[in-house]
Amino acid sequence: MYVFTVASRYLLKRPMSYVAAAIIVLIVVLYLLIISVMEGFKDRYMQELQSIQAHMTVRIGNDPGGIVYPEKWAAELEKIPGVKGITIGLEIPAIALFDEGRTVGTIKGVDLERELSVGKLKEMLSPNDIASFGEHDVKGKTLHGCIVGGAWQRMFGLKKGDYMTFLFTDDEKNPVAMAFFIVGFFDVKNDYLETTAYVDRKVLARQIKLPDYAKTLSVWVDGDPDRPDLDDMRGEVLEKMRDLLKRDAAWATGYSEHLEVETWREKVSNLYHAITRENTIMRFIMGIFLLFVIIIIMLILSRLVAEKVRDIGILRAMGATPLGIRACFLSQGVLIALIGLAVGIPCALLLIHNVNGVEALIDAVSMWIVKAHFRVFPSESFLVSEIPTHVRSLDLFLIAGLTLFAGLLGGLLPAWRASRLNPVECLRQE
Repeated sequence: MYVFTVASRYLLKRPMSYVAAAIIVLIVVLYLLIISVMEGFKDRYMQELQSIQAHMTVRIGNDPGGIVYPEKWAAELEKIPGVKGITIGLEIPAIALFDEGRTVGTIKGVDLERELSVGKLKEMLSPNDIASFGEHDVKGKTLHGCIVGGAWQRMFGLKKGDYMTFLFTDDEKNPVAMAFFIVGFFDVKNDYLETTAYVDRKVLARQIKLPDYAKTLSVWVDGDPDRPDLDDMRGEVLEKMRDLLKRDAAWATGYSEHLEVETWREKVSNLYHAITRENTIMRFIMGIFLLFVIIIIMLILSRLVAEKVRDIGILRAMGATPLGIRACFLSQGVLIALIGLAVGIPCALLLIHNVNGVEALIDAVSMWIVKAHFRVFPSESFLVSEIPTHVRSLDLFLIAGLTLFAGLLGGLLPAWRASRLNPVECLRQE
């Protein structure tokens, strides 16, 4: 009992103890904030993959034939174990024209029934949106429905029932203008992925004079898209496609040489691995910062030992053992760490929960003080509309464990020195 009493009494009377605790608070807040934002970005990209981005993409390189038997080959690929479904795509770069302006984007021909059977597109649409995807008679003209990305909706103030026109070229490089009727919107919180409009693939294929044409077969797998056997499944898809090409498209010389099967890991490898590595590096860097905590606690307690030599002698004379003296000073290092954690973790969680509000406040203050728009988080640079965050329990336990270890380690040397003092010599000191 006396160990805690003496430790808390000594600690609470020293201002430097509060400085050390404040430094721990700062490190804990920075650690959790930075790691939660980086984990948030990682999760956000994974969510996008599970929404409208396929887990593997099959294409036939630059060969003009493309995917010549899309329905037939899709049915064969769906037989591979672990494959959830196959979607058929026809993507064409285009200029999108609206009443309020124009922009560059992508028109993507899809088989809507297949698209709704995988991913999360179905969750973003109402039954009426899906039913309206077909033809519409508008002022005597037949217009087909399209589903537009949320970025265009926000940028141009679009609403259901509006019209849009795409300018693109057909297979013979002739210019084509094609109007569509907006029936719904999809939103994945990523402006880059939302500069796209979904239209009926067969309608688009006829427009470019290739009746059953497709550019890609997209493979969706069961379960976690980050599954460890994804590369093995890629090999199975590649082998199956080679067999199909040999059987159904032997007339196309060199067809299989242009065959590509790309996983989502390969498609975003630089970005995905960069985020993963940065998470590891930041954990390491914040761990190094805890060395300062160790040094500060060590200096504080070393100074305390030098000042409390007589008190240590009195405690020894009253029956305190060297182990008790050691525990007294070790507990002070742990107590500083506990104070830092007790304040730091709630502050960090509060900041993380309100990080977008804080970012908006900083933007507003910068405009008011310096008359310049200083943006902490330019959303257009990160392709997301807000700062994503995700606090993992593992990170909470990790920072708590490292901080307590730093407090214990910082008090180790001073505690050892205090326990080695001769009580008689201590009592002689005035």
